[in-house]
Amino acid sequence: MLADMNALTLAILGVAALVTATISAFLGMGGGMVLLAIMALLLPAQMVVPIHGVVQMASNGTRTLIFLRHVRWRVFAAYVPLATVGLIVATSVWSGDKLSWFKPGIGLFILAFLIYRRYSPKLRNPPLWIYAPLGLVVGFLAIFVGATGPFLAPFFLRDDFKKENVIATKAVCQMWLHLAKIPAFLTLGFDYATHWSLLAGLVAAVMVGTFVGKRLLGKMSERFFTLLFQGVLTVIAIVLIVNGLGEWFA
Repeated sequence: MLADMNALTLAILGVAALVTATISAFLGMGGGMVLLAIMALLLPAQMVVPIHGVVQMASNGTRTLIFLRHVRWRVFAAYVPLATVGLIVATSVWSGDKLSWFKPGIGLFILAFLIYRRYSPKLRNPPLWIYAPLGLVVGFLAIFVGATGPFLAPFFLRDDFKKENVIATKAVCQMWLHLAKIPAFLTLGFDYATHWSLLAGLVAAVMVGTFVGKRLLGKMSERFFTLLFQGVLTVIAIVLIVNGLGEWFA
């Protein structure tokens, strides 16, 4: 696989993996979507989501290990069963099609959620059961779109979560989903072995980036983290809406 890529492409992918993992480690989101966009520009379309999934599994897995004592396991336990079901259902119906409505739809959802959350105390601490249907939806979408993090993110910005709880719990939920995508794409015929050297380089890069991001997180206050988290979510939402509508009318 590496023989088919020039040195500049490999260098861009490696740097992108390191930088986006750093972003995700101190903010808990955003990096995966940026990396997906860069991969979409540089890799063949059929490679993007499977390769991205392995890299994000490594990124989220490293983040989980670093922040393991901060994971809220009850959320993970509620999320995983139906997330797995959603992934299995999506694998059975997958035809290679893209969900054209996903970008603007999720962008609007995020903006609505953030606005409503500001004026609804209940949404600041959603009940535990909400993570089960959330898992079902995200699990289904994961096969069709590589980065579902922004859809998940608002549900982890809870008043009873410290910034480390947000990072750790979202990371373990995402790690599980990206891990489960590997056998799903093997079932669909994707050959990971052909791309092992590319994967090894990108996995190493995201692991380094995760440790860098952890150091940055330790220097950030809870209030600043919350404001930054909300701000980045808002920017992502606007970009999703604009890009999605642009693809529709292109």
